[in-house]
Amino acid sequence: MSKNREGSVLKLTTLAMLAALAVSIGIFKFSIFPSAPFLEFDFADIPILIATLAFGVTPGLGVLFVVSLVQAFFLGGNGIIGLIMHFVASGAVVVIFGNVCKNKKTGKRLTVSAICGTLAMTALMIPLNYIFIPLLFKVPTAMVTDFLPAIIPFNLIKAGVNTALACIVWLPLRKLIDISEK
Repeated sequence: MSKNREGSVLKLTTLAMLAALAVSIGIFKFSIFPSAPFLEFDFADIPILIATLAFGVTPGLGVLFVVSLVQAFFLGGNGIIGLIMHFVASGAVVVIFGNVCKNKKTGKRLTVSAICGTLAMTALMIPLNYIFIPLLFKVPTAMVTDFLPAIIPFNLIKAGVNTALACIVWLPLRKLIDISEK
């Protein structure tokens, strides 16, 4: 097998393992706001962000799509609505992480990408909740407004914790993954 092909197989295998890890981790969900038990926290975005840091935005989005698909249709993740919400919200973080850290994955860049990704996800989830929560739960849009005091901090916490942990895991892990910084 040629070196190029070996690299492609290794890359695809690593991405598949990160997707499997994200799905496995995503099974363990918990509510952090009793007033909004439908907002469930999980750590599935960490392996997705590791895939993004290791291989770039497009592979990171690929892993995210696979994970979103499995969660949405096989793990009680609210079908197409759950898929769209997860893909768009976490996709914003993936795109920001991948682009801010594209050429330099230093602590400072990781911190900036974590903050920007967290703010982007939080901002995106406000209109997404107004669009999709009434469709999913058959409730009036006004009810979403009542839940904003939980939705906004939930997304800040979820994205903030997941991006911070991805950064912490990435720094020592990047030496183990045989990918040179370009």
